[in-house]
Amino acid sequence: MLYFEKKENISNKSKLIISLVSLLIGIFFGGIAIAVVGINPFAVYKSLFTNAFGSWYSFSETLVAATPLLLITSGLILVFRMSVWNIGAYGQYIMGAIFSSYFAIFMPPDLSKPLMLSLMFFGGLLGGALWALIPAVLKVFWEVNEVISTLLLNYIALYVLKFLMYGSWRNPTSYGFPLSKPFPESAQLPIIFQHTRVSLGFVFALLAVIAVWFVISKTKFGYEIKVIGNNPTTAKYAGISVGKNIITAMMISGALAGLAGMVQVSGIIHFLQIKLNANYGYTSIIVAWVSYLNPFLSFMSSILFGGLESGGYSIQISMRVSYGIVGLIESIALFSIVGAQIFLNYRLRWKK
Repeated sequence: MLYFEKKENISNKSKLIISLVSLLIGIFFGGIAIAVVGINPFAVYKSLFTNAFGSWYSFSETLVAATPLLLITSGLILVFRMSVWNIGAYGQYIMGAIFSSYFAIFMPPDLSKPLMLSLMFFGGLLGGALWALIPAVLKVFWEVNEVISTLLLNYIALYVLKFLMYGSWRNPTSYGFPLSKPFPESAQLPIIFQHTRVSLGFVFALLAVIAVWFVISKTKFGYEIKVIGNNPTTAKYAGISVGKNIITAMMISGALAGLAGMVQVSGIIHFLQIKLNANYGYTSIIVAWVSYLNPFLSFMSSILFGGLESGGYSIQISMRVSYGIVGLIESIALFSIVGAQIFLNYRLRWKK
């Protein structure tokens, strides 16, 4: 009979090869699904690649889409390594956008740009961290399942945003649309590449990747995260404060998600609105797992998914196809990559 045998050591080379092969398989079956609905899959893939990576401007739009993914994923990697499942990056992203937007909307517009952006920066961090603190405290002190609490808090955050956008924060000159007033120039992140939309937020994302790698690899806190993730009972016997580390890691994760919200409103949109593309919070969960919880691999995965995001919007216009096709490609590719985890962790053996 055939049976699965657990692999003891998994090399980075094996991870890369299996991921690439599974991605190609996913693209192949995605092409079949596209052909079934009567669309040329080769034309779709060509257009998708060209609109995501075919020119400097296209690639810059991919970087724009990858920036929030990279920030959120970096924080998720920390808590996932502890086997703490933060499904609330969606809500933390929204709260970071709200907290940071407060300063852009209500502070004097002639405030100096460094001061305004500093207030918005720390506001975004604070908003996401406080929203992540709630499920962390519930888990540590009352053993409330963090999957349920973080998921429910996503909906609360969304309705807080709607309450503000249809209420006191709505711009009276927006003709009834749920938008805040435009941010002043002092509240807009500077662009780092001319003639693109790549803002200083991309630098924040790169620094977040390096910081998370350093914490995991070089600090006592990072070592304790690994021990807690492997066996929390052993960690307690070793004198590690499990509850304290869970709260700390969750707040860091929430803070980075909140910073992603700040980057989106300050660097890209330049006002607060209901549609913030908060699905970044859910997509980042997949990016973290596809990256095997490795901060540097998350950079490449974020670029890939950023390309799907930016290229997908472009083919809607250029080919007049539904954006659902991009979702179809992404879903099949993800299913293939996740399924490949079996062959990454196990090998097939034959026994009579």
